[in-house]
Amino acid sequence: MKVLVFDISSDYAHFRKPYTTTSALTYSVPPRTAVVGLLGNIIGVQSGGFGKSEQSSYFESSGLKTGVRVMSPIGKTTFNLKYLHTKSGGSILVPVECVVSPKYRIYASGSSGLLSTLRGKLENHETYFTPCLGISEFIASIDYIGEFEAEEMNGEVLIDSIVYLFDEGEIRFESGLKLFRETHAISMDNERRVQSYSEIAYEEDGKRFFLLKSPSQSEIVKLNGAEEEVIMLV
Repeated sequence: MKVLVFDISSDYAHFRKPYTTTSALTYSVPPRTAVVGLLGNIIGVQSGGFGKSEQSSYFESSGLKTGVRVMSPIGKTTFNLKYLHTKSGGSILVPVECVVSPKYRIYASGSSGLLSTLRGKLENHETYFTPCLGISEFIASIDYIGEFEAEEMNGEVLIDSIVYLFDEGEIRFESGLKLFRETHAISMDNERRVQSYSEIAYEEDGKRFFLLKSPSQSEIVKLNGAEEEVIMLV
């Protein structure tokens, strides 16, 4: 298995929690659906328009698997963003929670055609659409790390990436670690209806932690690079 790796960063990120109303709260790490959208922006797979998510079916047919690693400590702030009120012609201020100075490492595996297209864009420092972290105001920088061979891992592992728990995964809580959980959307249909969710676990400062049991929907692999990172792909 081959895995493409790149880092993405910005001044701020906002991945809105869908159940928030008067104030927009953010996830700490990008949900898999946001990662799929980011990859679509890089290679030019369009969503199909407002309220659509046609990128999902494209990437599913290409066998896409993704992973995410926290590369800088998670910190948050809240400030007001001005939104245009289209009916009245005026504007409103909405309090928006954001991740400050986010940096994430993105892992992508899939068909040879998909990886070739994505690698070509990353190697040439090109994107089809402007990449951002959650909303268009937070334009992102991409740093291509490389393409690596990956070998499957089994049993208890010390893992670098975030972990998708589904209903089976187990992690070890240890002193000195800042472990948190969030519930993320994993996949959507073409009408943006969520098809599956998973609870995820991450360490706030990006430290490794032990994965005791991995869910059947995931793959645990070690990248044969300089760091020999151990990651989860779903």
